[in-house]
Amino acid sequence: MEPLENTTEEDKLTLFVEWLLANRLQVGLGVVIALGIGAYLALQKTEALAKEEEAAEEMWGTIFPDVEVAGMSTNQPIVVQLDNISKKHTGTKAAANARFLAASEFFDQGKYTEAAAAFTLYIGITTGGPLVAAAQFGLAASQDALGQKEKAQKGYEQIITQHVNAPEVLQARVALAKLLLANPTPEGTDKARVLLLAASQESQSARIPGFWGQEAQRMLAPLQAEEEEGNDSGKEKSQEAEEKKPAVEPSSE
Repeated sequence: MEPLENTTEEDKLTLFVEWLLANRLQVGLGVVIALGIGAYLALQKTEALAKEEEAAEEMWGTIFPDVEVAGMSTNQPIVVQLDNISKKHTGTKAAANARFLAASEFFDQGKYTEAAAAFTLYIGITTGGPLVAAAQFGLAASQDALGQKEKAQKGYEQIITQHVNAPEVLQARVALAKLLLANPTPEGTDKARVLLLAASQESQSARIPGFWGQEAQRMLAPLQAEEEEGNDSGKEKSQEAEEKKPAVEPSSE
């Protein structure tokens, strides 16, 4: 038989047709399986899209009560509706967002135990996204409000180190500084001063203006004044010590 690389295009086509005829059953099965897998994946994609749309509609109807969604009851508290969406549409983006909004609603209502649990659930079902840092801050703030200071401190520190470019970093710095200054120690006060200085500088750069920047500047002012007083006092003491030194008399030869 002539080597395959020396055959003409017509010969190659003939060889392929002969192979196809000899193996038509296997080829047919392969095509059917491929089409079946494709149809199944397309169906899954379509169903997933339909679920996302349904969940999104219910989210829209919950957030905006004036919007009517067929088959949806709006006579329940918003936090209950959001919780229902997160359970009913598990696995959708809307369900995850509903969990985050429910946690935020609990926090606004002062229900910090429920808020901490809901934020924890959200963090557990979310692999990433712009709300992760916000959820971690919400969890730390809930723990802070519950008096769980060590957990809150760890949470604030994680936000600062893990989400460098997130806007919640400024908030975490200020919240952590407040926590450190609640029971001040020399080391804690120094750390709080550094945190507030960084937050103040970030706010002044107009990156994140608003309440947290103003709060950072308000808290920083007395710490800076105290530091300046300490430096001035140190200089005065050093000067007094120099003045009290006995004059050195020249030695006689």
